[in-house]
Amino acid sequence: MVPKKEVYFKYFFLALLIITVYLSWLIAKPFIGAILSSFVLAYIFYPVYNWLQKKIRSKTVSSLIVSIILILLLFLPIFFFADTIVEDARVGYLVLRQKLSSGNVFGVACPDADGALCRIMDPVNQLLADPQTNVYLQEAISKGTTFVLTQITGFLLSLPRIMMQLAVTFFLLFYLFIDGEKLIQIGKKLIPLSVRHQTHILKRLQETTFAVVYGSLIVALIQGALGGFGFWLFGVSSPVIWGIVMAIFALVPFIGTAVIWLPASLFLIIVGAAEGNSAMIGNGIGLLLWGALIVGTIDNFLKPKIIGARAGIHPALILIGALGGLALIGFIGFIIGPLILAMLKTLLDIYEREGLRKR
Repeated sequence: MVPKKEVYFKYFFLALLIITVYLSWLIAKPFIGAILSSFVLAYIFYPVYNWLQKKIRSKTVSSLIVSIILILLLFLPIFFFADTIVEDARVGYLVLRQKLSSGNVFGVACPDADGALCRIMDPVNQLLADPQTNVYLQEAISKGTTFVLTQITGFLLSLPRIMMQLAVTFFLLFYLFIDGEKLIQIGKKLIPLSVRHQTHILKRLQETTFAVVYGSLIVALIQGALGGFGFWLFGVSSPVIWGIVMAIFALVPFIGTAVIWLPASLFLIIVGAAEGNSAMIGNGIGLLLWGALIVGTIDNFLKPKIIGARAGIHPALILIGALGGLALIGFIGFIIGPLILAMLKTLLDIYEREGLRKR
């Protein structure tokens, strides 16, 4: 018979453990995105750290170098591309505002009054020349400007929180490079499964992580390359830079490359119509079709094949996991969601095999 003292201690310890875990969750909850991001980044760049550590023979120095490189990779493109992006956007905005302010967006002198372009634009010019329409357009510009300024202000106000999240991410990343293997060994000891099952679970998680992370990167690079080629093909300036920007935005769910090629194509169409330049209008329409039919849809074909085939999971589960994880914990959920579903599928497979064996 077990002494009452030991029984009381067991339940007391269990209750204390549950309370401690719950309080720890409350403490870590505001930084859950940063914590998970650090684990994902540590997994992606661990081969780089491992290679560097073999050369330098110092875990601390190697981890510090890789962490600094990642910080530079994150921030330098922002500052490098910001000037070009802002300047191109500013020029486009000023041209459009000038046209709208005059109420004469498409009001160009037509050398050939019977030209097809003039016949198409005349009704539009007459509509835009109407004072009431001009008031509506000015109000739309004002509201649009206010919205943009509000979003910029909100982003600036959130910068301290974003910087704190990034600081936590890279602080944890530094120690994950150094102590990552120890954490894996501790996790194996805590999981009450056989070594064979632990190995199987870790292998599936590694395959899923590899597929989701590197599959997304490969597809994003392909979309960026196609987008940059479309910009070069249809005469948009800085196609290489905009291609890189599109590759970055391709990694952002629900935003994607359309945030770049759609405004660019509309800008070409509007300015081309305003200047009576049919070639520019054709380029704008061509870029719009290229972006909608090629750049914007190719990921729907490539991602399920690349990720699903490598991870051994049905593409529908990948999609549900990515979108559900995104809604639950933010951007990093795009990777964590499929991992959780992969874990569930692996556990069900183990349960099925063990259950059938017992029968």
